[in-house]
Amino acid sequence: MDDNHMVCHNGKVVSTSGSHVQVKIISQSACANCFAKSACTAADMQEKIIDAVSPVPLHEGDAVTVMMEEKLGWRALFYGFFLPFIVMVSILFLLYALGSSEIKAALFGIGSLVPYYLVLYLLRKKIEKDFVFIVMPEKKDKI
Repeated sequence: MDDNHMVCHNGKVVSTSGSHVQVKIISQSACANCFAKSACTAADMQEKIIDAVSPVPLHEGDAVTVMMEEKLGWRALFYGFFLPFIVMVSILFLLYALGSSEIKAALFGIGSLVPYYLVLYLLRKKIEKDFVFIVMPEKKDKI
């Protein structure tokens, strides 16, 4: 795997079960390191637990790097935001072109997101097989 096309986060192992591990990472927005973050509400830091696969044995508390291919991030963005937007706008324009009122077309457009996200939820097990996080132990410098 090419590191140039990987998204990486540092974290700590919370639990292990064979080759599957749960890792706690700190997810932060790009402005979280800004000098003015204390005066700004845009700075965002969240603690997240990630389910991942480890090619080497790990133990609870180990420092690790969680990696995912960049293209999978784009795919998640497509499923979560771009495709539902396309569905909503398509329904809106289709109904309006067929003679529905603007309000009715808008409500059905917005309402189309409910079945979309329901189908996405029902297919989550199938979809999550494509989204694999890999965990590697952090390298310790020898002095």
